[in-house]
This record gives sequence, structure tokens and C-alpha cells, in this order.
Amino acid sequence: MSDEFAGFVKKAREILEGDSGLEDIEDYRELLCADCAFYHHGEEENEECGCFLLLKALLERNAFDLEKALRELE
Repeated sequence: MSDEFAGFVKKAREILEGDSGLEDIEDYRELLCADCAFYHHGEEENEECGCFLLLKALLERNAFDLEKALRELE
């Protein structure tokens, strides 16, 4: 299943290993949008879907367990 969400898995590993963080909006996009067929880097980045906004809010509030999600996908 990790092939289906390769972008998420890559960024999540970087975050959990301390090589990256969720410092700015681009980090969130890399984590949450890289695998979306509707997302194209550099295009309409001021428009964010509801899923992005929901997951971003949960991550900011530590209500989304990134480590557990990664384990489930691998």
C-alpha cells in the first residue's frame, strides 16, 4: 500500500526521523498533497481542498498520529 501513498510515506518518514518538519505550508503540501491526482505543484496553490484543511488542522493540534498512520500504510 505504501506505493499508493509514496509521497506521504516519504515525507512522514523524514518528519519522524527528524530530517524534516512541518514548518510551513509547503511541508504540509508535500505530506498531504503529493499523492493527490488533482494536485500539481505550482498551480492554484492558494486553493486547498477540505481534506487538506482537515488533516492540516489535526496535525497542528497533534490529533493525528503520523507514526501510526505510517505503520498502517507500510
